[in-house]
Order: sequence, then C-alpha cells, then structure tokens
Amino acid sequence: MKISNVKTFIVPSKISATDWSAGETWVLVKLETDEGIEGWGETHRFHTREHAIAAQVHRLAQSLVGKSPYCIKRFMKNISETNINPLEETDISTAAAGIEIALWDIIGKTLGAPVYNLLGGGCHDRIKLYANCWSDKTRSAEQLACFASKQVERGFKAVKIYPFLYGATAKEGIERLGAVRDAVGPGIDVFVDMWSQLSPKDFSVIVEALRAHEVSWFEDPADAKDTDALAQIRAQSRLQIVSGETLVTKQDFRRLLENQAADILNPEITLLGILGTKEIAAIAEAYSTPVAIHNDNTMTIGLAAAMQAAAVCPNATVVEFFPRLEKASNTFSCFPVELDEDGCIPFSPEPGLGVTVDEGALAAMEYDPASQPARMKERSIK
Repeated sequence: MKISNVKTFIVPSKISATDWSAGETWVLVKLETDEGIEGWGETHRFHTREHAIAAQVHRLAQSLVGKSPYCIKRFMKNISETNINPLEETDISTAAAGIEIALWDIIGKTLGAPVYNLLGGGCHDRIKLYANCWSDKTRSAEQLACFASKQVERGFKAVKIYPFLYGATAKEGIERLGAVRDAVGPGIDVFVDMWSQLSPKDFSVIVEALRAHEVSWFEDPADAKDTDALAQIRAQSRLQIVSGETLVTKQDFRRLLENQAADILNPEITLLGILGTKEIAAIAEAYSTPVAIHNDNTMTIGLAAAMQAAAVCPNATVVEFFPRLEKASNTFSCFPVELDEDGCIPFSPEPGLGVTVDEGALAAMEYDPASQPARMKERSIK
C-alpha cells in the first residue's frame, strides 16, 4: 500500500460561530492510498494562517506520495531535521502533525485496530474531559457562571475559564472566578488559564483568590519558554502550574521539567501529533509529572487523536474539550462523546482514530477569507 494523494479542507469560521463566541477556521488533512484506504488528520488553529498551513501540508506530504504509510517516525524525523527555519517552525510542526495523525488513521484502519493498540495498548479504560469555557467576548461574572454551570449539568467534572482577560482588573477577574465557583459547587475542578498575562502588581491578590476558591490548576501565568518566571511563580504561589501548549520541541518541554517550572505539562495534539505527544509524556513520566493533553480545536478529529495518545500515556490525566465547537464539527464528522458519572469517556475500540468524516459535507463549505471575523490577538507562539 502506498500514499497516492493528499487533500486539505479549510472549514470556514462561520460554521462554528455561536452566540457564546466567534467561530474557528479549521484545516483538515486527508491522505489517500492506492488501495482505497484513507486517513484523516487535523492541524492547529492559527487564525489567519490557514492557507499557509494548508500549503505546508501539501509541501511536506509530497515526500510521502508513492511511499508506505508505515514510515511515520522517519517522516517526522526528516521534517525536524530539514525544516529548521524558526519563522516557519509552528506552521511546519502543525502541518506535519496533521499528516502524522492521518497516517496513523490509515494504519489503524488497515490493521483493523485502534491506534492506541498499535502503540502498546491502553493504560486506562477511560479518561476525564474538561470543558473549555473560552469566549472571544468580554463576559460578565453571571454569564460566565451560567455557561460553566451548563457544562457541569451536562456531566463535566472540570471547567476551564479565563476570568482575567480582555483588560479585566484583578477585582473583576476575581468576581468572575467566585461566580463560577459558586455556580458549579465545591465538587467540580475549576481550571484558570492566565494566557501569560499575570501582572506582578496583581500577583498576591490573584493567587490568594485562586487558593480561596480551590482552583485546581493555574495555566500559563507566564510564557512557556520563560521557565525562570514560571519557576518563581510556582514556588511563590504554591499552586499547580500548567504549561506547554505552545511548545513544539522536546528540548523546550525538558527545560520546563529541569527548571521545575511546571507541575503538569499540556502538549498540544495538533502541534506534536500522536507519537510526539506520547514521547513528551514519556519524558514527563521520568520526572513523575502528569500530562493533560491540550486540544485547541476539539473537533472530532482532533479529539479522536488526543484520545489515542491519552490511552497509551500512563501519566495522562485529562483531555481538553470545547463544547461550543461540538455541534459544528458534527455537521461533517462523528466521534461520540458520552460522559459517564465521573465526567470521563471510554476509549473507542474502532479502527484507526475511530472517527468518520463526510467529505461531501466538507466540500460544500465554501471558504471566503473576507467573511472571517476579526480576532483578539493570539497568544504569542515563538
């Protein structure tokens, strides 16, 4: 069996727009083989970079045409050794990850096994999901609390919020945090993402509030590459620091661990791919550090790939999920999410990723760059 063709599909943001937040523009990857077996992958969501990423997918995948889909590690190794332009690092990393995920999907389907069985078998039977409550708009304490409580009503046992964004004062952010805690109750994990915007002048009052409201983790109070700042915040706050979603190299993750800058690593599945995420988790395991798999899309393909990686990582504890994107992704793909009483979902026994995609539905989604909404400046990724 040989790779015969590569396709990319750009899903316009209007498909996933909701009353809660603007939609996301997604880039999907399809690899075809000469035996008719196809695999699907997904790249990272970089606003305004969708065409550049799709172009990188086609460029990188050309090296696979006419070759066996089993050459995954060689392909990823060659990419890392021959594409060293730091200005293109993230575009190349996510394009390669999208291709890698699709290769695993092909192999799993060929062998009639879920990807995790090809990587040593599952270490767990299920994994916890947390509900990301992001919105691109400023939300009042009442609005944020209402959205978070709806996720708990659905069955999530953990929610992630961003109470200190959009120019909010420390007082405003703390009010939002308190409203969410009151709404979801004491038995639910509340995660706070700082988006690298923790001001030194607000450090003490914010940390005190996080402790008072029993926040389970504190994500990216500083940039993931600023390990000195993260280590200092970790030592002074005595909170669980989570970081790593923007990193693409093993060396960067190792620095987080060596400098004692993070308690939990959150590698991004569509930046690292399935094998890359597994390898980062193995490094973290040597430091007795858990991983929480970051999934910035939580479309069905990204989620399915994250689940395959989580299954084979003994230190994987949770996977990210975006409830607001679920309905849109289900218009062209399917990966069932049925939460159990503990807010977990089981690992799918279906071959490959266990996801189905309606290519016809994708092809009907006309992409118009002019229709894409303006977005808040993204977190710096270096």
